Amino acid sequence: MRDLYRILGIGRDAARDEIHRAYRRKAKSSHPDSGGSVGAFGELATAYAVLSNPNCRERYDQTGEVEPPRPDNFDAGAVEIIAQKLGLIIHAEQDMTGMDIGAMIEAAIRGDMAERRATIAGQRRAIERAGRLRKRIQRKAKGDNMLARVLDWHESSTRLQIDKNEAAVASMERALEIVKDYSFIEDAPGQEGDEVSLALHDALHSLDQLAAVLKTGPAWCDLDVARPSASG
Repeated sequence: MRDLYRILGIGRDAARDEIHRAYRRKAKSSHPDSGGSVGAFGELATAYAVLSNPNCRERYDQTGEVEPPRPDNFDAGAVEIIAQKLGLIIHAEQDMTGMDIGAMIEAAIRGDMAERRATIAGQRRAIERAGRLRKRIQRKAKGDNMLARVLDWHESSTRLQIDKNEAAVASMERALEIVKDYSFIEDAPGQEGDEVSLALHDALHSLDQLAAVLKTGPAWCDLDVARPSASG
């Protein structure tokens, strides 16, 4: 378990002002622009974010869990995810009568969550491999171990991607909570029997095609789905 107090170099009874001073003092030397590493600065920023927030600090003191405070726009990111899924549905040009829209949105979000979590698992394995390789690298002559520094950079970059993907998963989980609070009332009698099944099949096929188009381009781990939209 990470000792956030040790990272900041303060006692467990430190006041908020002391936490702030310790962070500013250490940030000057650990920032990448001052020769520090991205990983070390990230650890410092996390320690400050948790310990400077009374609720997060209390939880950390009681459980050891490190949970930075959620930004004010946390729900905005979740709503944007729902908006993306609704966009796929309304642009599919299919009759939505009789469709369980809520279930379709939930299934799409859960699919994205599974993909993100698989990516995170792969990234964690990559960090483990980098660590093992890091131990094997030795420079024949004295001097800076540049290859080790390259691996450190890869590890730090991968950790940042993990943080980004975990934030996206958190937004998706919140989106599922929001969707469960809503229902979609039918405004017309549903189609009967095979016609309903056929319409649903066509709609899902169209959604798959649209999803494939939207996913063409950067890898999903590079997409900032949790980014809040200025327009809501």
